Amino acid sequence: MPSWRQGIAVGQWTQIPNTALSSAPIAVSTYPALGATGPNSKTIAWTGFSIDTRDSSVYSAANGGHNDYAGNEVNSIRLSDNAPVWIEARPSTPVSQVVASASHYADGRPTSRHTYYGSVFNEVRGRAMTFAGSQYGNGFLTSAVDGFNPTSRDWDAANTYPNVPFGCQAAGVVAQPSSGNVFTFCNWSIDRWNSASNTWTKVIANSSVYGQGAATAFDTRRNRILIVGGTNNERSLLDTTTNAVQGVSFTGPSAGIPNGTGNGMVYDPLLDAYLYRTADAGPNVYRINAQTFQVDLLTTSGGSSLPASTNGVYTRFLYVPRLKGVVYFPAYPGNAWFLRTN
Repeated sequence: MPSWRQGIAVGQWTQIPNTALSSAPIAVSTYPALGATGPNSKTIAWTGFSIDTRDSSVYSAANGGHNDYAGNEVNSIRLSDNAPVWIEARPSTPVSQVVASASHYADGRPTSRHTYYGSVFNEVRGRAMTFAGSQYGNGFLTSAVDGFNPTSRDWDAANTYPNVPFGCQAAGVVAQPSSGNVFTFCNWSIDRWNSASNTWTKVIANSSVYGQGAATAFDTRRNRILIVGGTNNERSLLDTTTNAVQGVSFTGPSAGIPNGTGNGMVYDPLLDAYLYRTADAGPNVYRINAQTFQVDLLTTSGGSSLPASTNGVYTRFLYVPRLKGVVYFPAYPGNAWFLRTN
């Protein structure tokens, strides 16, 4: 374990020193020339991060969007380091080449966006990927899918990947780790991006899942996806082997908690449970048993000063298997928080 991780007890929240995203260098400034709220929008503007679990590196890719922030820089931090720090893996497109209300800027790199749940790391391809979002400028949906290559430290060419087939900005989006396939839930449709062939497949055209604003997580033991909350208050499972959807009923002392939009959820295989986090301040993480769907409050310590998250959690709450816990990035000017779960 890295130095900062040593000595942390199971159930203990701790801040990782010097890990505020605000400490990341900005080589190319787009603010205040463009955008209303600046680089803090990389966290507060309905955004998510992704994680490469092979080395526990977290990526913030092209976060911002709408009238908030035009910068499409890529920041990353490797949590397996003894003293993790944010770096700028790719500077932003300069102001002179920013094109408002378009999927890509003049240099061919992707627009800054509210990423919602659309930030995914594909370990098969070795790419930090973005699926759709609310584009810089008019804030309309961009259907573009883009991939950032950490090795070359640049984006793949525009239109390398086919556009998403869905039409909502905050669709449920989740990856199958083993294949890199990505499942999306939007407007009663379930679609799958097939990583190997780089094509989209319609899984279910008229499903019982609406999907807008819903948290999702992939159960790697059973090859199924739990879809929770959102504008339709989802309570459903997708079996990715049979492509069948079934409803679930939560029980237990916290059965009513998993609801609302923009919340975070991961699957912890060592606990065999989904861990669910709302944007509220404080230490609370809810455990959803992956077999019985009983919901209770995880016993934790040390998180009483954990701040609220502005405009949702999305995928800034991430499972880190090598470190046996979850990392959470609630605020731009504040440190990352880590909760040991095993």
